[in-house]
Amino acid sequence: TSFWKYIVVTNQSNFPFTFNQEACQTCSGKCCRWGGYVWVTEDDLIAIAEYLNLSLDEFANEYIRACYGRLSLQERLRDGEYHCALFDSFNNRCLIYPVRPEQCRSFPFWEGYRTNYRKLLKFCPGVVVKIEKS
Repeated sequence: TSFWKYIVVTNQSNFPFTFNQEACQTCSGKCCRWGGYVWVTEDDLIAIAEYLNLSLDEFANEYIRACYGRLSLQERLRDGEYHCALFDSFNNRCLIYPVRPEQCRSFPFWEGYRTNYRKLLKFCPGVVVKIEKS
């Protein structure tokens, strides 16, 4: 498993693209609809459980899995497609958007996409390639 693409980058100015968040309104949540890991911290667990009005144990038992010595949100398989357990695939929305983990908040500005962003252009309508001024 490769973790490189999930490294969160705080300086987005040195990416060859920008991100238009308004495009999320027209998308079917493609960034939430692939298998993989959504890493969470202890602070994330507490905030999400509180937001969902669940005890920490209830939340962890229902939505968290341990992988490679870390904690990740579970994924669900529906109609042959994996998606985040906290993504409402019927209404195409995140159920915890105000308290989503840093990995989700920082998308698509992950280290792995700094130089390998062409894949993003195919599935994310919010990614806009910067035009170099000459």
